Amino acid sequence: MAAKKNPLADEAYELYKDGMKLVDIADQLGKPEGTIRRWKNTYDWDNERSDCKANESERPKRTKDKKNGKKLTPKQEAFAAEYIKNGGNATRAAKDAGYAEARAAITGSENVRKSNISESIAEQMERIEKEQHRDIMSLAEIQERRSMIAKGMLRDGEGYTPEFKDQLKAMDGLEKALTIAEKQRIEREEKEKREKAPLWTIPITDITSDFVEIYRTVHEAFAGEIDVHEIVSKGGRGSIKSNFWGDLAYETIRQDPQAHIVYTRRYKVDLRGSVYNQFMKTVIRYNDLDNWDFKQSPMCAVYKPTGQTVMFVGADKPISLKSFNVPFGYVKLLIHEECDEMAGVEQMDNIEDTFLRSDTPALDIKIFNPPKSKNNFMNQYVEECRNKPQTRICHSYYYNVPVKWLGKRFFERAEWFKVHKPLYYRNNYLGEVTGTGGGIFDNVEERTITDAEIENLPFLYYGLDFGFEHPQTFEVAYYDEDTDTLYCVSEVFAKRCKNSAFARKIKEYITEEIICDSARPDAIAELQDWGFNAIGAKKRWGSGKGRDYCWEWLQQTTKIVVDPERCPHLAHELTTLEHEQLADGSFSDAYPKIGEDCVMALIYGLNRVIMESRRNNGLYDDEIDEDEEEEDDGEYED
Repeated sequence: MAAKKNPLADEAYELYKDGMKLVDIADQLGKPEGTIRRWKNTYDWDNERSDCKANESERPKRTKDKKNGKKLTPKQEAFAAEYIKNGGNATRAAKDAGYAEARAAITGSENVRKSNISESIAEQMERIEKEQHRDIMSLAEIQERRSMIAKGMLRDGEGYTPEFKDQLKAMDGLEKALTIAEKQRIEREEKEKREKAPLWTIPITDITSDFVEIYRTVHEAFAGEIDVHEIVSKGGRGSIKSNFWGDLAYETIRQDPQAHIVYTRRYKVDLRGSVYNQFMKTVIRYNDLDNWDFKQSPMCAVYKPTGQTVMFVGADKPISLKSFNVPFGYVKLLIHEECDEMAGVEQMDNIEDTFLRSDTPALDIKIFNPPKSKNNFMNQYVEECRNKPQTRICHSYYYNVPVKWLGKRFFERAEWFKVHKPLYYRNNYLGEVTGTGGGIFDNVEERTITDAEIENLPFLYYGLDFGFEHPQTFEVAYYDEDTDTLYCVSEVFAKRCKNSAFARKIKEYITEEIICDSARPDAIAELQDWGFNAIGAKKRWGSGKGRDYCWEWLQQTTKIVVDPERCPHLAHELTTLEHEQLADGSFSDAYPKIGEDCVMALIYGLNRVIMESRRNNGLYDDEIDEDEEEEDDGEYED
């Protein structure tokens, strides 16, 4: 038995004959495009339509909505006419216009919401009113007349209250059409206004001199003129970092209707009192609060004219970050506020992978006040970024900010700290990395050591500290006894490296005397088997404090000159190692036993020099017996 023909197939065919595309037919009838295409092939619409082409000139031409450029089909024109005729009954208008009766209610409702049809209805009603020498009622007039009818205030010439049923029905239909048309008119005007308006930019009076160059960089990066993906913005208190990036976030939303912004803090609980309120202050400062919807859950700010969002997320629940998404467009700015509080750079990298997935130009912004310690991961990250071509570093200062922005009191306090607590002032107000006060080496000079200088050195010392999980390090140095100056000229550094592989890295020094950590006689024996002149360091200290004395000896030299290009890891250790800070704020006397691999290799290489110095001070015991020496061998083991 043949399947019964779907009644919508005939309606679809009528639309097809009118020249409507299959995808539009599917959209209007609420059917998949594949179903419409199947009907087209099954019922051979093309042949039937070709039979009708002879009469094509007789068909009424589609009217075109001049504002939207969308044509009305004959059925849509008929629907509009019937809708006006029956006083606004969309279902009956759909039936009378020839739409399938089974879907008349749905089709009628859809047609009324279509901008081209609703505007056509409004225009026709306005034209009819004018032809009859009447002005079409406004929405306010419709409401006023409806109220008068309900209260019985309208009477005819005889004083009777007439039957207003037809008037009310007509007013209902007119009100629907006018409401839709008015809404669409406002939206269209807003869009045209945004397109014609000049791009909103941060007023120059809101930017201090510290941000002029970085502001230019941001726009060049967004335009694709330079390949920059990351900006590190650092500085002391009052340097308006957060203000500037809040302004830039607002500007980005205003300039790019596809852009969204994401702010992060390590803990979600800190969002409301910081970045959320900061961005709201920015919006209020530019008198634009009416165009924004600030929400608490999820915490975000929505720009009403376009639907763009500024999201505020905490990094303490990384799994929940995966659920964040934008309804359209892409994330153009990812701003990490107080990023030195994060668990590490890796945590921010994971967040970046979540949000910055588009190929369009986007920036990752890291904002922080530099902590005192050089060991802080963000202070170390800044040093790494100096050699990254896709990263820019910006440092801002409070003294470049107008006094009226921060207040006279702020500047007075800053000046007081500058005089009475200069170290605190340098870190807190200038954003300098001053150290905690527990730094070990204050006699380090980082500079380039030229090849000519090295060639003029009479001899060199070579030290090796074994390791695998911890780094294995090899240091080359020279000690000038006359000037009490130590020169560090070369290093080899490797992690998870076998002795055989490391030996190949230092094979150019195979004939030199290399003093190694004597706690690894097996490794020393291997080097000797491979032809190296390797020996163990002597650790015969009568006081039992041999390791501490070696560190003190380095501290007491007049100067330690290290080339950061030739010895980057040793330079890092010498400038960042600190004594442990105790709970009461004081510092432990103990020297570090973690992260000091290069320093220990340097100490081993200088073993003879340090021993001679100790002997001259009467602290070295030549008469200690061999048994005690063996017991003491691991005393300053790494």
